[in-house]
Amino acid sequence: MSDYLEIYVTKWDELVEEFLRHLSMTSLAVLLALVIGVPLGIFITRHKKLSAVVIAVANVMQSIPCMALLALGIPVFGIGEKLAVFMVFVYAFLPILKNTYTGIAGISPVSLEVARGIGLTRAQQLTRVELPMAVPYVMSGIRIAAVSAVSTMTIAAFAGANGLGWFIVLGMNSRNYPLTLMGAVAASVMALALDFLLGRVEKAVTSEGLLPPDQIKNLSRTVRRRRRNVAWGLCVALIGVSVLSYAALI
Repeated sequence: MSDYLEIYVTKWDELVEEFLRHLSMTSLAVLLALVIGVPLGIFITRHKKLSAVVIAVANVMQSIPCMALLALGIPVFGIGEKLAVFMVFVYAFLPILKNTYTGIAGISPVSLEVARGIGLTRAQQLTRVELPMAVPYVMSGIRIAAVSAVSTMTIAAFAGANGLGWFIVLGMNSRNYPLTLMGAVAASVMALALDFLLGRVEKAVTSEGLLPPDQIKNLSRTVRRRRRNVAWGLCVALIGVSVLSYAALI
């Protein structure tokens, strides 16, 4: 036990630095997947023939093994953090794209007919009806992408991207098991923290009308607004820390 505690004392500064590096690279990859995946998921709901092609391509990309994808990306991105972000982006893209498409495509035609009947434009239908009803699916995709991205990013240490995977690789190569465990525990803590944070955001932005009857609490508008502001504030803080950390470490 003393060896495991000692490694935290001697490597604490490096652990904090690599934790922030890992967080910033993961956040950047997931944000890129979100910025591209959600609009593309909305777009292919309007073009059903194209949707099968786009989702099939995303499925093929995600089926490529991590190490093979790293090898394929080296001629384009070189070795380092850009390659790591690209790899994690590929694996985070599919769940966000597919869940966005599933959430919007699964909306009842009756709801859309009612929206058109009260005079909503196509853009208003999207922002006031479709996206709010698809929020649980979209957030589920984001949570899956974020949690899996943390673990996938550890593999990027093989491509010289450092992060928490660097401790795991170094510990395994030198048979320093406390060092390996330190990296694994830190990555697990990050994944659990991101899942908890995004879970709070999901609850805050999901309309109570979409919840099962036993989960409806009939909260006041003020309480819902406060929860929503806190959740989004935490997300903004997370993005801010990631951006500042990435700027400081590059």
